[in-house]
Amino acid sequence: MNDLGKELSINCLDEERRIIDFARQAIARLHKKGAVIGLSGGLDSSLCAYLLEKALGRKKILALLLPERDSSPVHRRHARMVADSLGLKTIEIDMTRTLKDIGVYGIGPEKVRDEVEYARAIKRRMERNARGFHYRTYLSDVMGAASGSHTSRMWKVAKRMIPKEAKAAFMFTKVRLRMLYLYFYAWQYDYAVIGTTDRSEYAAGIYDTHGDGANDITLLRHLYKTQIRQLAEHMGLPEEIVNKPHSADLYGNIPHETTLGTSYQQLDMLLHAMSKGWAGDQLAGIASRGDLVNVKRCVENARLARSLPLSLD
Repeated sequence: MNDLGKELSINCLDEERRIIDFARQAIARLHKKGAVIGLSGGLDSSLCAYLLEKALGRKKILALLLPERDSSPVHRRHARMVADSLGLKTIEIDMTRTLKDIGVYGIGPEKVRDEVEYARAIKRRMERNARGFHYRTYLSDVMGAASGSHTSRMWKVAKRMIPKEAKAAFMFTKVRLRMLYLYFYAWQYDYAVIGTTDRSEYAAGIYDTHGDGANDITLLRHLYKTQIRQLAEHMGLPEEIVNKPHSADLYGNIPHETTLGTSYQQLDMLLHAMSKGWAGDQLAGIASRGDLVNVKRCVENARLARSLPLSLD
């Protein structure tokens, strides 16, 4: 386990130079004039912005800020902070009206009325989760709290009313709309769309193939989340961005670690061990059986998603 942790340590200076060189070469190879990036205020997109600024210069980068009804003000503020500190040209588009016209908000839960109280509900459920409650139970209760209930009763009713397909539509339509805007502007500027998915998210399927997985150049897919954090600290990203919980920011700012049921540190060690061919008792020494089963299921689902579309040829 300690050896795995050491193997996940990177030479940040070398990695910074390698990614910058790759970005320059990729833009030239695609014959593009610059790069478009969706700046969410999260760690991955913020780090990509820092790397792109060094690789291309601020004049060849367009940062899109794409908030909607359920976006966290924290991420919005961080996105603006990164763009301003790097001097990037930005376009901010509120996607709320488009999502409303599509019907997204009509099939999902209401807007979180009090993000602070919602965060407290998350904290309470995480503490209970640590004492043996399954993360799905936690998620149900958090959604119940968001709708005004102090138990999961309200969410149990909602689950009967909202089919599984509708919940997927509520989340992933937002992700795919973001990518539509990125390509809309990339085509106009003759820029490349930059992907920000890291190796942890790619391996565990914490992304949408036709949403944040659709891009021209991906800068971080070879690095695990824990390695991303090392590089971000090395490059001087704001501490509040480096240390905040990672979230897709689709509803209620629920952290990925909560929905995964494990920390990124443990996830990265599991994924790294699996990539080395570890199995059975070797993996059991890293995580509990429940966590291991959950991660393996995520990895298999991610592989299936990447194999689509199915075809006779």
